[in-house]
Amino acid sequence: MESRCRAVRMESMEQRYGDHPGFRRAKASLDQLSYEAEKELKIEKDVMGCYGEHLDSLHRVLNTLTDEQISERYAELKSNLFSTSMSFFSSVSEQLTLFLRRATAQLRGLPTDMKRHLLNYMRDWWIEKIYPMLQKFIDKIDDVAKLLGVDSYSVSLNYAFISVGFTFKPIFKK
Repeated sequence: MESRCRAVRMESMEQRYGDHPGFRRAKASLDQLSYEAEKELKIEKDVMGCYGEHLDSLHRVLNTLTDEQISERYAELKSNLFSTSMSFFSSVSEQLTLFLRRATAQLRGLPTDMKRHLLNYMRDWWIEKIYPMLQKFIDKIDDVAKLLGVDSYSVSLNYAFISVGFTFKPIFKK
């Protein structure tokens, strides 16, 4: 589903920059980039799904363990959750960075203000496309974190990096 906010952003840019000779060319280039990126995201969805499958497996293992067994393997299990999550989010972050670099290259020579607006538009497009995969993965993190008794965790997204942090108890207790 396309965001109404992105449509409003594009309408605003068209009103503001529509007469600029580079705007239509840039928009056409970015449309082509969006098409290519969407194909790449479909492929990445399968690759990134592997991390989700790993968390599903960890969830199944945790459901079979007793509290005592979880306590004995707590360091290993929380390391597994953390490393899988960081791998997933590092990969997503790298994909966003590469996408924005490609978009920036398409916008060379345009006025700075126009370039900024077009990059924001493209970032919004990318996040809108990747969000369902992010939400699905975060739901899996939540399932495993609950079984491990994680006190809290956070996931943050900013322009340059997506990060995840966990606050684990020193020992496992229910």
